[in-house]
Amino acid sequence: MTSPRLDPSRIPSFDVIESALTREEDSYRARAASIDTKAGILLSGAGVLVALVGARPSVAGLLAQGVAIGAGAVAVGALWPRVDKGIRPGKLRDRYLTQQAALTRLVLLNTRIDLHAKDEEHLVQKARRLRLATLLLLAAAAVVVVGGMVDVIRN
Repeated sequence: MTSPRLDPSRIPSFDVIESALTREEDSYRARAASIDTKAGILLSGAGVLVALVGARPSVAGLLAQGVAIGAGAVAVGALWPRVDKGIRPGKLRDRYLTQQAALTRLVLLNTRIDLHAKDEEHLVQKARRLRLATLLLLAAAAVVVVGGMVDVIRN
């Protein structure tokens, strides 16, 4: 069975759409790397806060350490999964080597668009985890400050 013939001249927007998708994929990678970097910084901040509170914390310090550890765990969750699915060149070759170029380009374009949509969904989840980790770390810092104020008032 042969596939239907696609006339490339009847699909003049291939290059435009492929270029736009390539820009989106590049933007996605930059945003994903940015989230990963920020999650790593939050993880470090959580560790610093736990260390600064020390080995013999007050009740507030202990609570802050617990919240900071939670922030670190959520930050780790923001690091995974590292998304950015791709198309395996070997499979592409095996399936489309003998197909006409326009059909292969169309299939590849549609596959890339589907993968990009899934990647964007994962990125939104990563961003949500990053925001939660940020809020938890802020809460942990606030608990440390309030605990310090209470200690000052008591003494």
